[in-house]
Amino acid sequence: MDADETRIFKGKKFSAATLLFKIICENPRQSAALKFRWLDTKRRDANFRWMNKNRCRRSIAIFFAVVFAATHFFANARAEDSQQQPAASPVSSNDAASLQVAALLQKGDAEVSKGELRAALADFDQADKIEPNDAGILLRISQQCSDLIEQTKNQTEAQNFAQRSLDAAQRAVKLAPENAKAHLALAIAYGRMTDFTSNKTKLEYSRIIKAEAERAIALDPREDFAYHVLGRWHYGVATLNPMLKMMARMVYGGMPDASLDEAARNLKKAAEITPQRIMHHFELARVYVALGKRDLAKKEWQTILALKPEDSEDEQDQRAARVELAKK
Repeated sequence: MDADETRIFKGKKFSAATLLFKIICENPRQSAALKFRWLDTKRRDANFRWMNKNRCRRSIAIFFAVVFAATHFFANARAEDSQQQPAASPVSSNDAASLQVAALLQKGDAEVSKGELRAALADFDQADKIEPNDAGILLRISQQCSDLIEQTKNQTEAQNFAQRSLDAAQRAVKLAPENAKAHLALAIAYGRMTDFTSNKTKLEYSRIIKAEAERAIALDPREDFAYHVLGRWHYGVATLNPMLKMMARMVYGGMPDASLDEAARNLKKAAEITPQRIMHHFELARVYVALGKRDLAKKEWQTILALKPEDSEDEQDQRAARVELAKK
């Protein structure tokens, strides 16, 4: 990844960076509004010279960096979610190979909880060699590769991890086409790949991300993370700078339809399914602000402060909520 672009699926929480348009945020919780204000400033300073084709393409690249910041967020699925992934297919207890796989998964899951992602990936890879047709193992591999991208400074290695994450998710979907988590993992993996593709490919992937999130919801209407991904997808596209929307239309044939109302609906659903997740309320509050419904946003910030934080990102969201509530 570029030095000024980063983040997605952590061990404990969807941390930051590529849902719908590439990862520009070192901090997944940085407000998208700040980025759009930055884009507006750059546009004014350039006096609309972006209409030059080369400048237009660079501008679209910045746009994708902002919108895909939503996807990254899922790439860091929580450790608890790792435990919720489909378990490796059970085999006979007399089968030595199955016992070895079970031991490797147990060891790998424990390493994930301690943040030892490379060691966990090695264990999951070994399990995959023993049992190559298990969706649960593949989802673990996809997640660890996704998480390792943000920890990798070498561009080539980061791209390899992104490709491995996508390959594993595609295999999981092929093996378990009716598994909601497999489709969610695929949406996340495509988001991760946007760091390493052309702008045209990013646009194509953005449509796949949306479709896979929707498929996950269709298969499991209780999959809160899928609603969160879809909500942030709608927010990112709906709040896109009009100038960039026009350029996206000119250069790439347009953007998928999106709306703030749909963003709010999906994020509200995510919060209803799992009300203890601070991240759902935080993003919903941002959408309400964009809709001009500050009274509803205030309720979400108050809810955030009433919940118990599970990690440093939750604590960061609570600090941000206090700042917003202090505003008049």
